[in-house]
Amino acid sequence: MRPQKELPEIKPQPLNTVGLYLCPALMDWVVCFVSFAVFYAAGARGAGLRECGWLGMLYQAAYMASSLVSGHVITRRNARAVLWVSTLGCGVSSAAALGSSAFAYLAAGLIVFGAAVAWFFNSFQAVMRGEGALGSLKSSVSLYTLSWCMGSALGTLTSGWFFQGGVTALVAAVLIATAAMAILLARNARPSTDGPLPEETVEHGTRQKYPVSNAYIAVGWLMIFTVTFVQRPIFTFLPPLFAAEGIGSLQASLPLFLHLAVSAVFGLFLYRYRDTLYRRTPFVIFQSAGAAALCAMWRWPTYWVCFSMLCLLGIYAGYAYYCAVYYASNSGRRSFNIGVNEALVGFGSVAGILLGDLWMRRSGSSAGLYLVCAAGLALSLIVQLGLARRPCPPQASRPPS
Repeated sequence: MRPQKELPEIKPQPLNTVGLYLCPALMDWVVCFVSFAVFYAAGARGAGLRECGWLGMLYQAAYMASSLVSGHVITRRNARAVLWVSTLGCGVSSAAALGSSAFAYLAAGLIVFGAAVAWFFNSFQAVMRGEGALGSLKSSVSLYTLSWCMGSALGTLTSGWFFQGGVTALVAAVLIATAAMAILLARNARPSTDGPLPEETVEHGTRQKYPVSNAYIAVGWLMIFTVTFVQRPIFTFLPPLFAAEGIGSLQASLPLFLHLAVSAVFGLFLYRYRDTLYRRTPFVIFQSAGAAALCAMWRWPTYWVCFSMLCLLGIYAGYAYYCAVYYASNSGRRSFNIGVNEALVGFGSVAGILLGDLWMRRSGSSAGLYLVCAAGLALSLIVQLGLARRPCPPQASRPPS
């Protein structure tokens, strides 16, 4: 076991640094707000599941391609400028998508929106690592997970409420959120970067039996692919399915809201258990529970079963997202790792939507969606176990790009 690098002392940060972590909350609020509103509106006007699937895939394809590019382009020095530009791009493109009803204009708006969101999250994580806001990596990733998951949860819930106010209310809401992010970025004071930065270190746990291993970067990539493979088709197809069943927009948004709220709280909770991250047993338990919840939804596809099982799936999702970001940020080429992470978010989403749509049409039952998700999660878990067996010590620390 190599000697552990001492982490730099974290100086108290100015209060407005907390505002930095409100930005991903607001951005994911916008993402889920726009997603729910677009897909519910499509279902309400009689659009088929295939049209909703194509819209979801176009957004995710743009997100995936932009994430791969941004992983090679974003550095600690240009991250803030990219964050500014992408924030404004998200606001304009999301407003355009909400104001469109024709398929072509709606698709174009979602493509630009997906690309801008990818640049935002990749640049934000570069800023988060490079400036070391609010302390060590484990607590930064906890705050980041809490932030974006809670933003997603509130976006899903409030979109069901704002939807009743019409297009004007929807567009006004996303523009106000964009202005709030711009103000927070302007007020956020840049922390001192004297001495070594958190990105230059590998954060070790207290138990030498479970050392940091680069093999877990690949495990994290597979985890984030799988959680989006499971989550995105559910978020894409459930709103129009609920709408077709006559379930109101607010009631339809509640199970999705609780799924993300549970993910947020559990992700924050995980910073206390950093020593469990490089162990196989915990990720077997959490992911097996997720597969069991999906099987229950397939077997009993009622509103209240979906409601309760989506809450249980929130624990799995919070764990998977936390692990994936932590593994990518704790060793190896951090910006590249995160770029691959975010690209796999898009790839997993597209794969989940495609296979879910295909199986629902072939089986003639919308409940088949949950069976596809459960099978994907079980297969992924088997591959992860094989990857985690390979010992692979972290690379020597290098200056951040």
